[in-house]
Amino acid sequence: MKFHLVIASPSFDEGLAFFLDELGFTLERITPSENPSLAILTGFGISICLDKNAEIGPVVIRVSTEDPDLHGLEKTGPNGTKIIYDLNPDEKTYPMSEEPSIAISEGSSAHWTDGRAGMKYRNLLPQGNWNYIASQIKVPGSGPVPDWVHYHDAQFQIIYCYKGSAKLVYEDQGDPFIFNAGDCVLQPPYIRHQVLESYDGLEVIEIVTPANHSTFSDHTMNLPNDTHHPARYFEDQTFIWDKAANRQWHSLETANGSSHEIAKTGIEIASARNGDVQLLRPSRSGETLSDIIPSPQQVSSKFTLWFVLSGTAVCDRSSSGQQRIYENDAISALNTHEEGMDVVFRNPSSDFSLLEVRIPLKPPEN
Repeated sequence: MKFHLVIASPSFDEGLAFFLDELGFTLERITPSENPSLAILTGFGISICLDKNAEIGPVVIRVSTEDPDLHGLEKTGPNGTKIIYDLNPDEKTYPMSEEPSIAISEGSSAHWTDGRAGMKYRNLLPQGNWNYIASQIKVPGSGPVPDWVHYHDAQFQIIYCYKGSAKLVYEDQGDPFIFNAGDCVLQPPYIRHQVLESYDGLEVIEIVTPANHSTFSDHTMNLPNDTHHPARYFEDQTFIWDKAANRQWHSLETANGSSHEIAKTGIEIASARNGDVQLLRPSRSGETLSDIIPSPQQVSSKFTLWFVLSGTAVCDRSSSGQQRIYENDAISALNTHEEGMDVVFRNPSSDFSLLEVRIPLKPPEN
């Protein structure tokens, strides 16, 4: 079985010359021998059926090329077929917003869109051309997930399990494992992985940068693979599965003398400082619960997301006032410097907790 792209060519000889002489395709078959009306041509990864009698409109063929002299060039064949030369998808650049933004995405008014395999997606960021993606993803019910072995070319990507659980498998990391609520994984660039099953209404928080990254299928690797090398570097990063069951909390004192509790995940080191993930909750002194004042970093952050895992508090943004926040709300601070990080979480409930994800303003120095 072989698939062909059918292209109508009422002026058959002109169409044939266009594909053979101007575009460089190879003629595989032509019929009938006398007064031909159909030809099979191959080249550049596609097979074309040029048909003199086909009653269909002209088609557009987009050509990815690394030749800068061809970028933006368009050719039109005698049959109306349009050839458009463009950059390879991974070489395209898009204007990204550099404007500072602090915003709240309320879970109670969240907008969900349909994704592949019945998944539901919620964008946690304000509208804009940001260079990062922050999504809440739902997989309803329980059962096998129609996923395949694939990988991404993202610089930084984490997945936090908010609710439910899933069975995951990663290249060189051994047998599949159960990804439980509260767990977090760092997916280094190019690591092959697959979601096998989900349970109990899986919900995850996914953070990725850059926004313009690609997903590639691997049709040759089966997971789990034979190699077991948990400490392997992918680019300059290592895979890490931070388990909620093993997480340790400790008190962090801020510059103004207040304190709250944090739990680290190890993702800052594993990601070669391309990003960090930690959990925050208030400290208790007698009957008093502390405010949570996110500590300034040694470098400014281009991206910080706080996702309310449980409880409620007042989000105090000195630049835009106070707002009570609840479980499932997301607070984002984008393209902000230390002096712009004016977010404080006041009057928290006893069960208040936050997921915090940070991406530094400047890439780490090697």
